[in-house]
Amino acid sequence: MEGAVRVSWKRWLAAAAVVGTSPAALAGTVVEPRARVSLEERYDDDFRLNTAGATGGQLMTKITPRIGLDMKDPTLKLESYYAADLLMRHGSGRVTLDHRGGLMVNKRLSRRLRVEASGSIYRVTDPASLPRDSVARSTDPVLYGQSRVYVSGRLSRVVDVAAGYNFEGVRVQVPGSVAGFVHTPFAELWLRTTRRLSLGVEYRYQGFVFGDNFQQAHGVFGALRYRLSRQTTFTARGGPVSFDSGDGTRGLIPRMRLELLHEAGPFDLGFVAGHDLVGASGFTNALWADFAGLVLNRHFSDRISVYGMASFFRNGRAPGEGAFTWDGGARVAQGYALGAGLEYEINRYVSMQAAVDRISQVGMEEEVAAGVNLTRNVAAIRLHMKAW
Repeated sequence: MEGAVRVSWKRWLAAAAVVGTSPAALAGTVVEPRARVSLEERYDDDFRLNTAGATGGQLMTKITPRIGLDMKDPTLKLESYYAADLLMRHGSGRVTLDHRGGLMVNKRLSRRLRVEASGSIYRVTDPASLPRDSVARSTDPVLYGQSRVYVSGRLSRVVDVAAGYNFEGVRVQVPGSVAGFVHTPFAELWLRTTRRLSLGVEYRYQGFVFGDNFQQAHGVFGALRYRLSRQTTFTARGGPVSFDSGDGTRGLIPRMRLELLHEAGPFDLGFVAGHDLVGASGFTNALWADFAGLVLNRHFSDRISVYGMASFFRNGRAPGEGAFTWDGGARVAQGYALGAGLEYEINRYVSMQAAVDRISQVGMEEEVAAGVNLTRNVAAIRLHMKAW
């Protein structure tokens, strides 16, 4: 592999100590460093970017150096990165430095057993840098992290079992704010009834923490996975969730999740929709949520591709305040996002991207009372340059 670097046996020994793999197994491992710089000029009319009393949008320049290290062998895939975002807001004159980092490890321990682990952490002032837009309601620094551990094994030719743990945490770094966390261990079993159809069952526990407040939920779900073709898979999950707020409020709510994934070279499609409990918003504890999202990616050639996305959400306080009435008023936050982009690869080291986004969000009680408008329109041009 071009650009790959094979290191000495001493470095392999150190790597083996880190990832838990013997030096003999690392003999065929390839280590590949990554380095990239991105330059972005953006117009954004997000009110959070303006100084007090100012209206309208402003231009913003973003410079992002990013480094990473990948490791690969027949049983291991490891990817890691760190990125620093230097943000220069021309309207207010404010300059900030944001930080992002992530790690993903996929290790096959045997023919039947596999371990996957991933994690990411953000300390940012740019709301667009977060994977969840509703977390940032100002340009105050936000510390956000998520992680996942997943262990899967094959009991027989038709039975698979798995267990995992998801974590999410957030804190808005201003005086008086408190941190929010969600701990989600789960276990599942899958039975392959035919070459295309698999049936499953899942148990999930959720522990929601917001300051001194603790809430929890238990859920048991049925699942179905059907391969419509070699490139297309449909998955459905559903069942009851028992919620306990810790202050005497309890409720039984439904969980549903539908997914459609199509990966076929020049055209990719992903769709998800459902109703569930979520948390770690940084402003309150457990929420019910309706959500739907669609992502399209089309490659017209090796150099030109376009993408489009659309999403919608509604949420309110758990277990179901305003959930089953369309006009939930101030008890319900809702919104949508639309986006599209064009990418042109000049050569293997340089590419350009143009993108537009619209995010419309109606906040809950305190935002509505204050007349806060979280709607924003973004237009950006980006230049990406790779070192190798």
